Amino acid sequence: MYDISLNENGLTFKDLEKRIYKFACDEACKALSEVLQSLDERLLRERDSKVYRNKGLKQTCLRTIMGDVEYSRRIYQFELEDGKKANKFLLDEYLGMDTIGNFSINLVETILTNVAEVSFRKTAENIKTMCNQEISPQGVWNVVQTVGKKINEIEERKIELNEKGFLNGEKEVPVLFQEQDGLWLYIQGKDRPEGKSKKKELKLAIAYTGWTLRPGSKKEYAVVDKTVCASFESATHFRKLSEATIAEKYNVDEIEIRILNGDGANWIKATCEDQDIHFQLDPFHISQAIIRKVSNKKYQKILVRLFREAKIDEGLQLIVNMMIDNNENEVVFKKLIELYDYLSHNRDALMPYKLRSNINMPTPPEGIEYRQLGTMEHNICDVLAHRMKGRKMSWSIQGADNLSKILAEKFSNRLFSTLDKIYSNIIPNDVIDAVIAEMPLSASAVNKKGKKSKEYKIHSAPIPYSGAAVSLGRKVIQNLCGLKGFGDISYN
Repeated sequence: MYDISLNENGLTFKDLEKRIYKFACDEACKALSEVLQSLDERLLRERDSKVYRNKGLKQTCLRTIMGDVEYSRRIYQFELEDGKKANKFLLDEYLGMDTIGNFSINLVETILTNVAEVSFRKTAENIKTMCNQEISPQGVWNVVQTVGKKINEIEERKIELNEKGFLNGEKEVPVLFQEQDGLWLYIQGKDRPEGKSKKKELKLAIAYTGWTLRPGSKKEYAVVDKTVCASFESATHFRKLSEATIAEKYNVDEIEIRILNGDGANWIKATCEDQDIHFQLDPFHISQAIIRKVSNKKYQKILVRLFREAKIDEGLQLIVNMMIDNNENEVVFKKLIELYDYLSHNRDALMPYKLRSNINMPTPPEGIEYRQLGTMEHNICDVLAHRMKGRKMSWSIQGADNLSKILAEKFSNRLFSTLDKIYSNIIPNDVIDAVIAEMPLSASAVNKKGKKSKEYKIHSAPIPYSGAAVSLGRKVIQNLCGLKGFGDISYN
């Protein structure tokens, strides 16, 4: 299968493994090329010849995890509604290559799995290591932008269907927990906001049905059935996106109670408008505000405990008393006013949902618990911040938006299913079976090393002058060609 000299200097098992892997990938590329060309032949036969006119073959290259697959496919000419001529490749359209370009879905999945964790440059390096393929950081960026735009198109379609009442998921749950927050990112170039701030807020929303114990743990919990969406769009558009994302998965009419947890931002509160959703101020942000505005650690602990126990009046009164005691210290007094304003403006949301008299929680499904809300900061870190913040990174609005949508799909466990929607076509089994049947199966044939060569069309023709008037001279030529191969003919 592969000629290797035992005396070759420096040959290690690692090198041997790489060489065999490279050889196997090259052979797999040849097999895939045959499958694609057979499929193109099938499309040629099955097309509407009155609509699509065959204009010949054109060479192309498909980038896969096995390497570059070179093959020829036919270009067809057809007429548009306005009478103008246009061209298309039926094979590219059939395989969905007109959506993400000349990348196979497996290579796209590998790229996106990596880019969700590391930079574009590191992703390009990983692809070279893991696959028989090379791609530049710019190539990785191009894939991310293309997929991100396609996901955005799917989201816009979901919003449209939801507004018309056509979107209603199959999953039925009694309670749905929602949390929303934002991540401020540095913006670059022409997208950079005017003024001192160089940042823009990327919005994130998650929804889940409860908590369950992590496998093998007695104290650690994980949220169940997490669904994520992200966007730079306005509060109104983001609310529509969040509702459409939920409606796609859940039967909203069967949800008895919905609880929204957030930091009190106006765009988060807007989610509750015209909907029966209970808003709760995030316990983490309550504690964070107290610690930032109150320097005395004794009073910090007292205030945090009072608000956790829903002793809201006592907590606010303590802040007022502290303001009176520190009215001569401008810095301390100003911070206490800011803390009081923040909490009083969200007074209705300070009480934890479990302690509210107007919320009667139903019995949770088996294996699920209803616990205290407050996972948003953790999700902001896992979904967005880990990949998109720090390391002196700055973004264009479109670039960050596209990557955030890929991250949201990944953490919702639907990235691959979304890619399947984009690549929606399937190669028929009879095409694959026909190619496999033609592949050599003998050990001697399999072990032969493949040789690179150019492909030439095989031309065939009948014996000269068949079906035509035959003269004595033509008869001699027919006899020569019929009884002997041209290589056997001798010339004097």
